[in-house]
Amino acid sequence: MNWLHYLLEANIYLAVFYAGYCLFLNKETHYTLNRIYLLMSCIIAFVLPVMQIGALKPSHDGTAVHVMIKRASVQPSYNNLSFNTITLNEALFYGYLLGGLVLTIVLIYKLTSLIKMVKGADTTVNNRYKMINIDGSNTAFSFFNYLFIGSNTAVNDIILRHELVHIRQKHSADIIFLEILKIVNWFNPCVYLLQNSIKTIHEYIADEQTAAQVTDVVAYSSFLVNNAYGLNGSSVTHSFFNYNLLKKRIIMLNQKRSGNLARLKYLVAVPICAAALCASTLGFSKNYALIDLSPQKIVDTTKVRLRSTDIKNGAKLDEEGSVVNNKTDFEVTITDKQGSRKTYRKSTASAEDKKMLYEKYGYTFPDKMDVPTPPTKIGNMPPPPPPAPPFRASKSAPKVKRDVRVTDVKLPPPPPPVPAKAGTEPAPAQEPAEQKLPPPPPPKDPFNDLYSYIGRYVRYPTVAHNNRIGGKVILNFNLDNGKIKDAKITRSLYDVMDAEALRVVKNYDGTLPVKSGNYSIPVSFSVIDQNNNNVSKLPDHKNITDSKSEINNTATIQSNPSNTLNEVVVVTYVNTK
Repeated sequence: MNWLHYLLEANIYLAVFYAGYCLFLNKETHYTLNRIYLLMSCIIAFVLPVMQIGALKPSHDGTAVHVMIKRASVQPSYNNLSFNTITLNEALFYGYLLGGLVLTIVLIYKLTSLIKMVKGADTTVNNRYKMINIDGSNTAFSFFNYLFIGSNTAVNDIILRHELVHIRQKHSADIIFLEILKIVNWFNPCVYLLQNSIKTIHEYIADEQTAAQVTDVVAYSSFLVNNAYGLNGSSVTHSFFNYNLLKKRIIMLNQKRSGNLARLKYLVAVPICAAALCASTLGFSKNYALIDLSPQKIVDTTKVRLRSTDIKNGAKLDEEGSVVNNKTDFEVTITDKQGSRKTYRKSTASAEDKKMLYEKYGYTFPDKMDVPTPPTKIGNMPPPPPPAPPFRASKSAPKVKRDVRVTDVKLPPPPPPVPAKAGTEPAPAQEPAEQKLPPPPPPKDPFNDLYSYIGRYVRYPTVAHNNRIGGKVILNFNLDNGKIKDAKITRSLYDVMDAEALRVVKNYDGTLPVKSGNYSIPVSFSVIDQNNNNVSKLPDHKNITDSKSEINNTATIQSNPSNTLNEVVVVTYVNTK
C-alpha cells in the first residue's frame, strides 16, 4: 500500500506547512512572499516523502545469516482459502479514485461554462486582455487574460486596474494548480483552506497595487464597500465583487506595512523542511524513498572467537578476530593472576604494548585470519538424485498412451523370466501393470512471500552470535483481509532475538491470499560451526525452564495444528578453532 503511505505522508507535511503559515505569516503584508511560500509548500510537501537521510537510520545490530524453511509436521489446510474479490487496499484505491473523479468532472464543468461564455459573448480585443461582455448581468471577474464584464456593471477604471493585476501576474495559474492539487488530495481539508488563502492573497496584491495608483486609500476602501454586492463569478475566477473577503481586504489595506525584519519569519520554512525530512526518514517505514541525501555507512562486521587459553605468569588469554568492511583486526584480553583484565587491539596497540605482550606473556598478534565460508548444506543431508533419463519404449513393449502435459515417467524393467522345467510348457508372459500417472504437485504455499520476507530482512543479533545463543521463538498473529495484525511473542527465547523476529513480522506489508484467522509461525535461531555442527545453546535463564516450555509449546501447536506455519530457521556461522 505504498501509494497510500506516500499520499498520507505528503498531506501531513502539507498540513504542517500551512499551520506554519497561519501561525507566523498570515498577518504579514509581504503578499508576494506569502504567495511564494504557499505555492512552494505544495510542491515541497510532495517531494519530501521521496527523500531521506540514510545516516539517521539506526544500523542493524547483527551479522549475515542464512535462512531455511522447515516444513511443519502437520501442514496447514489450504482447502478453504478465501480469495476476496476486493481487498481493503483495492477498496481504498477505488474510493480515492471516485472522489478524484467527482472533482475532476466539477472542474471540467466550470471550465466548459467559461468557454461557452467566451464563444457566445461580444469580445473586445485589447493588446493586454480580451473583454467579454455579458448581457443582463452585474458582475466583473477575470480568468487568465479574459476580463468578463456584465452589461449592468459600470465599466470603472478602478475595476479594470484591479482585474488587470490578476491578469498580469497570472493568478489564474495558481487557482488551476490548486484545483488540480484539490483533486489529488480531495480528502484533506487543509487543501480547501489553502486554496482560499491563495485567493485572498491574490486580492490583497491586486488591492495594494490598485490603491497605489489612486490618491486616497480611504476612497478606494469606500469604493469597495459601495460595490460589494455585485455577482460573483465562477470559483476558478477572480471576482471583484466578493462580499466574504470585503472586511479582510479593507483591514489589510489600512494595516501598517511589515518591515524588512519581518522577512526573517519566512525562514520558518527551513526548520519545517528539516523536521519533515527527519520524520520522513525515521518516522515512516517505506521503500519509495528515491533520493538519499546522506547514505548510511554500512559496517559489515564479523567476529570470531579464536581461542581461550592459559599463558605464562599465571595469566589467561582470550583472543578474538574480527573483519570490519573486509579489514581484519585482532583483539586480545589478558587476565592476570590477580584477576585484573586489560584488552589490546592490534590496530591501535603501540610498539611498547606489543613488546610487553611478547616479553611478559609470550604473545604476538596473528598475521591473518581465515574466516570460514558458510557450508553449502546443513547436516548430512544426501544430495538430490540425478534426473531420470527420458523413457524409451522398446519395440516389443506395449504402447502406452502419452499425455504431453505430464512429464515422462520411467517405467520399471520387467521381471526376468523364470526358466521352465523340462517337459512343461513355458508360462505365458505377464502383461506389464498399467502405469499410473504421478499425483499432481501440492498447492503452492500461500505463505511463501512471508517466508521470503523473513529470510531477506532478519538479522542474527550480534550478542547472540558471540555467545552462541540459539533456540526457537514462536510468534502469533491475526490475519485480517490478508494483512498481519496484532503480532506478538507466544514463546520467548532471548530479548534481542524476540525483538528481531517480532520486528520483521510486524514490518511485513504484503497481502497473503489466506482466509482470516489466527496463525502461529516458529522462527528458530541456530549457530553452526565449520564442521556443520549445531553449537548453539539456550540462554542461561532458559536452561532450567526450557523442557517445560517445550511441553507447553507442543501442546499449543497440537491444539490448533492447521494454523501453525512452516518453521523458519535462521543460521549463522562461527569458527570454533
